[in-house]
Parts: sequence; structure tokens; C-alpha cells
Amino acid sequence: MEKIGELINHFRENKGMSQAELSEGILSKAQLSKFERDLTKISVDKFLALLERLHVTFTEFGNALAIQERLYEQAILEDITKAVINNNKDQAQLVKERAEQHLKKHHGKYNQLTLIMVKAMICYMEKGTLPKADTKVLADYLFSVDGWTHFELLLFGNTMSALSLVTVNQLARELAAQINEAWAIHQNFQLTINLLYNVVILNLSAKDLTTARLFLRVMKHSHVEDSMMAERYLIALADAFCDYCGEPTVEHENNVKRMIEIQKEIGSTNFFVAFNNQAKMFISETKISSNDSAGNV
Repeated sequence: MEKIGELINHFRENKGMSQAELSEGILSKAQLSKFERDLTKISVDKFLALLERLHVTFTEFGNALAIQERLYEQAILEDITKAVINNNKDQAQLVKERAEQHLKKHHGKYNQLTLIMVKAMICYMEKGTLPKADTKVLADYLFSVDGWTHFELLLFGNTMSALSLVTVNQLARELAAQINEAWAIHQNFQLTINLLYNVVILNLSAKDLTTARLFLRVMKHSHVEDSMMAERYLIALADAFCDYCGEPTVEHENNVKRMIEIQKEIGSTNFFVAFNNQAKMFISETKISSNDSAGNV
């Protein structure tokens, strides 16, 4: 398990104990020093003896270890998101290097996936392509997990652009099958609706209205409460986009614009810009297609 030694060091220093006090009668001071720096491993018996001397239960230690890992993942995600939003390639590279160093020091599946997520977000910013080896690790992992937690939802959401549309749709079907379980955890349910919205947009961009409407139906039939205004808005906007792409009339175009204007009225500038760019893309593509058709008559 990762970071056990570091966490023992953390508890020891917080309790004001020296390495000599903690190690006496359990292991040598030198061995404890190496263990705290993750340079060596110790037996389970010695580890449990250290916990007993620290007056830390195994459950308390496990919780602290999980929190420590979540804090790292949260910090990495916040920093890479900020870099991508600001199109700051230098900052993004620094985050990537930090994730690479962390993986070298703490080998493990989740740290590997976190690094892949960082690389996928950088590829999205730079319009690049994620290496096939990373794409395979990512897809294999997501397909192997039966019940997605917050980690898998974030991973899928931030790497969606690096996967093929076929893979995205296959994973989205898995996600749709778990939507009732996600509903039990409010934060996960909100994230699931956001991910399904993005899947609808990806399929509309690929001119696959049938699949887009399939995932729209999943969103509509989910248990979105009246108080969940942001999620209800996404469903209505996805519906408006599907209507326009299915029948690009002036009425449907105006409906999309009215929906997006709501974001401007409530002061959500970033969302207004993002949704407006999506609308411009669909409207522009439709008009180009119409002109091409007219030219071929």
C-alpha cells in the first residue's frame, strides 16, 4: 500500500514522539527511518505494533490514508483544470511533471490513472492525441469497474475527449445503467447528468441524432428533482439542441438562443460563452450543409 511510511511519520510527529521512542522494542531506529521515507517495507506485526504505540486504530489510519490520497487527486485536478481553462501550457506541463513524480514515488493504479487524466486534458487543450497505451489502460479500467464512484465519474468526464466516440457511447451506456445508484449520492448524480449532457453533445457533433436522443431519454427519465435547477437546465438545453439538429427551423434556432440567454441573464458568463459556442457550432454546420445542398440542386 502507498504512503504508509509517510503517514506513520505524520502521526509520530503530531504526537511529539521521536523515532527512538516509537521504534524501541519493535524495530531499529534506522529501519523506522527508512520505512517513514518509503525506502523499505516492514511486517504486518511490526506495523500494527507501531499503530498501537501511537494509539491510532487501524480504521483511523485507513481513513487518514484515503483522505491523503483524495487531497492529492483534488489538488492535481484543480491545478490542471485551471491551466486548461487559461490555456496555460507551461503551467499544465508543471502539473504533468508533478503527477509523473508522484507516480514514480507512489506506484499504483489510481496514481497512474490520475496522470493519464492530466495528459488527456493537456491533449484536449493542445488538440493532440493521447498515446494508445494510455487510452487502453484508461478504457480497460473504466470497463472493468462494476459500480462507478466519484473517481470514475471524474476520470471519464475529463478524458472523454481522448476516447473514440464508440468507446464513449459504450461507457455512457454503462453509466446510464448505474444512474439510479448515482441518484442516491447527490454529488455523483449531478456529475452523471453533466456527463450524459456531454455525451449528447458529442453525438450531435458527429451527426448521430439517434444516439444523442437515446442518452437524452436517459437524462429525462432520471429522478431529477424540481430543486435541481442546473440539471433540469442541462436536460432542457440538450433537448433544444436535439430538436434543432433534427429539424433546423428558425423556431428551434430561436429556442436554443433563448435557452442560452438565460445563462447571461443570471450572470453565468463562463457557461453562457461555453453553451453559446456549442450553439454557434451546430448552427454554422447546419447552414453550411444547407448551402451545400442548395448548390447541388
